[in-house]
Amino acid sequence: MLELDRNLRIQDVSGSTEFSSFRVGILPVPGFALMSYACTVEPLRAANLLSDSKLYEVIHFSSDAQVPSSGAALIESTCRPRGVQDLDLLLVVAGGDPFAFDDADILEWLRLLDTQGVRIGGVSGGSVILAMAGLMDGRRMTVHWEHAAALSEIHPDCLIERRLYVMDRDRVTCGGGTAPLDLMHALISSQWGGGFARLVSDW
Repeated sequence: MLELDRNLRIQDVSGSTEFSSFRVGILPVPGFALMSYACTVEPLRAANLLSDSKLYEVIHFSSDAQVPSSGAALIESTCRPRGVQDLDLLLVVAGGDPFAFDDADILEWLRLLDTQGVRIGGVSGGSVILAMAGLMDGRRMTVHWEHAAALSEIHPDCLIERRLYVMDRDRVTCGGGTAPLDLMHALISSQWGGGFARLVSDW
């Protein structure tokens, strides 16, 4: 069992060597914004570093070996988005014009993960892609402000809120820019407590 000590660090007080990392899949869509991507993955890396434990395992998914960002950076893929995956959470990170996304295989894969009980989320324009997959009907959600009006018109069953992030049952969504920092803080806080989450956010 892992606990926070008086210095707000996680400690294993059970003596057990068994520990299962929380597996987070990242699906970066070509043209994703580097800022939103970094604000998603860096808190997880910081949590691992500060706890001296692999609390989170991050797996990158893409149909191609590399995914270009909105700038010059390329993200290397770890796995292909196919079949059932052993994930606790899958986050779709998108920027640019997510309404132009037309990869039917990816949309079908997202629906498959949903049937397998994987928690699914969208970062920035990623929420649009979840809506395109039919995964946000009747769900509270948010999205990059630039896409909110169009998304509401195209998918009126999505309950769009103008907030930094929204958690609704097995869906998590956040806006663009630095909004993923707030989402990750909330996620880490729900799993490891507010004290440790503040430590990560101050890192």
